[in-house]
Amino acid sequence: MSNEIPTSGILKRSAQVLVNCTEQEAFDYISSSTKLPEWLKKVGAVPGAEKVELLDESYDKVGQARIITFQGGDTAEEQLLTYNPPGNYSYRISKFSNFLKKLSNAAYGQLWFDLVDGKTRITWEYSFSYKNIFARMALSLFLTFVYKKFMRVSLENAQKELEK
Repeated sequence: MSNEIPTSGILKRSAQVLVNCTEQEAFDYISSSTKLPEWLKKVGAVPGAEKVELLDESYDKVGQARIITFQGGDTAEEQLLTYNPPGNYSYRISKFSNFLKKLSNAAYGQLWFDLVDGKTRITWEYSFSYKNIFARMALSLFLTFVYKKFMRVSLENAQKELEK
């Protein structure tokens, strides 16, 4: 499997938040398997993360993987593609057990952490592959009207936790 995120045949959405903490603190919190359920919570129709199972001894090296179990029992597997603390990391998510398996074989998440006016900007970008033109249309609607809000609210949840 390639560590490259496709640039064609995908749909992208992104969200950002400014947090009053260091880049390292933000990176460590967002990339933490134990902290994920604290900030990746249910938003509308998108379930939150309930638990994280490491498939390797940790989740801080390229190629390592984890399984995310969401509220309701659906799962997906994440595999690290890049890991560059405290600047950025990326992952491939696949093996969806929910409706996404009918629309996409994989999605790709990328997170960047940089300083802006003394605060850490967290940028989260998601790219979904699609199986066909009908899947593209359905995913486009889902990403625009549901998933983009999920991403924004999730980053706001992380912001609240990091600024406690």
